[in-house]
Amino acid sequence: MGNVVQHAKRVFRKFWILIIILGVIQIFFGLGAFIVLLVISMMFFDNFPEEKKPEDYYTEEEWCKIHSNEASQDDEEYLSLLARFQTYECPVKVDAITTWTSSELTKESFICHYEVNDKRGKYGEIEMEKVRKDILDSIDKDGYKVQRIVATNRNMIFRYYNVQTETVEDIVLSTDELKK
Repeated sequence: MGNVVQHAKRVFRKFWILIIILGVIQIFFGLGAFIVLLVISMMFFDNFPEEKKPEDYYTEEEWCKIHSNEASQDDEEYLSLLARFQTYECPVKVDAITTWTSSELTKESFICHYEVNDKRGKYGEIEMEKVRKDILDSIDKDGYKVQRIVATNRNMIFRYYNVQTETVEDIVLSTDELKK
């Protein structure tokens, strides 16, 4: 083993310039390969996610309305802006398998859309009653947004779309449940 180490030292002393040059060339080949792959990917895969900017979605007045808690605001207008704002902020990862994808306002309900994607099959079937109980426990019923939903006599719906089974399940919280 000692002979190998001594021989390696002798080779390095004689050819150190060549070894350094080859190392630098290898770095340039690596960078060159990266640049070539980057250019090819830009040519064929042009669907890079765009950065969302608030000014592209809202006027300054709307932006101020959504972030203020003024009681004088129209509940209908506020909830419409809230649904747009929440959709603007999406997608939001909720947990390992659930992603909040959007919100919408209908005449009867304020709907939050979620996507459940359990690629590994680790979690099995989702117990919707347990999810409903968790939502009821964690929702801020005295919160400003929930008060606005109750004031317009709307239900709150949490809609879950399961990617694997392609089924949709709703958890509906009535106005009476939100008032309690």
